[in-house]
Amino acid sequence: MPAPFRALTSLYLETYATRVSHVYVTLRHKLIALGHFWRFLAEQYPEITTSAEVAPAHGRAYIPYAIARARERQRGEDTGADLRPTAHVWLLEVRTFFADICTWATEPDSPFAPHAPRIMPLMRRDLMGIGFEKARARTQARITATVLDLEREMPTIRACALQHWKAAGVALQLQPGDRRTTAAEAATFWDWALVELLVQSGLRIEEASELTTLDILKRQLPDGRVYYLLHIKPSKFDRARVIPIGDGLGRVIAEIIRHVKRFYGADAVPSCDHWDHHERLPRPRAPYLLQGAKHPSPLGIQTIRARLGAVSVAAGARRADGRPLVLLPHDCRRVFASEHLNNNVPVHVIQALLGHATLDTIMVYAKLYPTTLIEEYRKAVRGLYNAFHGDDSLRNPTADEWAAFTVGCNLRDMGTHLCALPTGEYCPKGLVCLGCTHAQPKQSAAPIFRRMLSSHERALGTAQQRGEPAGQIAARQLEVSRIGHALRRAEELPSDVAAAIEAEAGAG
Repeated sequence: MPAPFRALTSLYLETYATRVSHVYVTLRHKLIALGHFWRFLAEQYPEITTSAEVAPAHGRAYIPYAIARARERQRGEDTGADLRPTAHVWLLEVRTFFADICTWATEPDSPFAPHAPRIMPLMRRDLMGIGFEKARARTQARITATVLDLEREMPTIRACALQHWKAAGVALQLQPGDRRTTAAEAATFWDWALVELLVQSGLRIEEASELTTLDILKRQLPDGRVYYLLHIKPSKFDRARVIPIGDGLGRVIAEIIRHVKRFYGADAVPSCDHWDHHERLPRPRAPYLLQGAKHPSPLGIQTIRARLGAVSVAAGARRADGRPLVLLPHDCRRVFASEHLNNNVPVHVIQALLGHATLDTIMVYAKLYPTTLIEEYRKAVRGLYNAFHGDDSLRNPTADEWAAFTVGCNLRDMGTHLCALPTGEYCPKGLVCLGCTHAQPKQSAAPIFRRMLSSHERALGTAQQRGEPAGQIAARQLEVSRIGHALRRAEELPSDVAAAIEAEAGAG
C-alpha cells in the first residue's frame, strides 16, 4: 500500500465497517482492490498523491492494468488468457470507493471532503463491452454444468457416506472397544453427518460451523402441536434467519448431538472455545454442534471442506467430462436449491431458506431446470415411441405417400358431417362441426339430428322451469339453434347432391 493513500484507506474501511458492514471478508476484499489501484497510480502516475487528483482518464487506464494483474493471479481449472470475474470485482470495488467518499464528502464537517474528486473516475459505462459479459456467461455455464453433475452424482455420494458409516458401526459392534474401529466409526459418521447437514439445511459453511444447541428453537402451534426451528446467525449479509427442522434434518441433528455427548461422556453438549475463520476473531464460548470429531474442539472450516472432498472421491463421483467431482460445501447449497425447485417449492420460499439477498441467484436454477426437464422428457417419450413403433415410424413420408394421404383427406368424414377444411389447416372449432361453415351435414344423419334436437329442447325446458342461471339457459338455447340449423341443412339437400356426398364419404 503506497504511503500517500494509507490514511485514506484506513479511514474509509473504518467508516464502511461502522455504516455498512463490518464483515472481515468484505473489508479484506475492498483492501485488496484498493491496494491494486493505489499501486497502479504509484507506478504509472507518481505525480498523483491524493485521491482528489484522480481523473476519469486514470480510471480508464486502470482497466487493462487490472485485467492483466487478475490474469497473473487467477486460480482454478479454467486458468488461461480469458477474462475472469476477479478483475471485474476489483474495478467495482474501486468504483464503489469513489462513490462512497463522494457521497460522504457532502455531509457537514466530513473528513472525506478533501479526498473527493470533482468527477467520478470510473463509471458503469466504462466497464461495458470489454469482455466481462462473456466472463460472466462462462461462469454461469460452469455453474450450470456443476449443478447438473451434482444432480446426477449427489445420490451416490450420500449413499456412499451412509453405507460406510453403517459398515463401520457393524464392525464396532463386532469389536467393541477397539481403537481403530472406534476411530473409523467416528470418522465415517462425521462424513455422513456433514454431507446430510449441509444438503438438508442449505447452510453456508460458516453458518454451519457457528451452530450451537441453543440455536434449536422449540415452538408450539395454537392447536398444541410442537415444531422446531433452527436459528441461523448473521453471516454474509448481516441478517439472521430461521429455517424449519424437518424429519431428515432433525434426525441428522439428533445423531450429531448423540455422538458429541458420547465422545465427551457427558449428558449434554459441553461449551467450548471457537475461532471465527472468516472474521479472524474468537467466537463466544458456547455448546457448538460440530465438535468432538477427533479432539475436544470444534471442527474447522478447512476440516469440513477436506471431509466433503474425501467423501466424493471415495464415492467415485465424476463430472460429465470424466474428471473427478470434488464436493465443495457450497455445492450442497446448490443441491438444496435444485431439489426444492424440482419439488415445486416457490422461489421466494427458497430465497428465505437460503438467506439470499435477492431472487436472482435462485432464478439461475429456475431458468435451468424447466428446459432440462422438458428436453429429458422429450428424450424419454421419443425412446418409448421408437421402442413401440420402430425407428421407421419417424421417417418423412415420400411424395407418393403424401399425395395419397392428401387425396383421402380432401373431405374428412366426421360421422354426421363431411369436413371441407383443407388438409393440414387448423380447425378453429376444435372438430366440433355444429355451426361450422366448413362442415356439410349428411342427409343420412337427419334422424340423429332430430333425436338430438328433441333431447336438447327437453333439457332447455327443464332448465327454464328450475330457474337456472341466465348464462346456462343461453348456452342451451344456442345449442338447440345449432342442432336445428344442421337438421335443416341436411333435409334441404337435393337427392343427387346427398347421394354424391354419401358416395364421397364411402370412398374416403
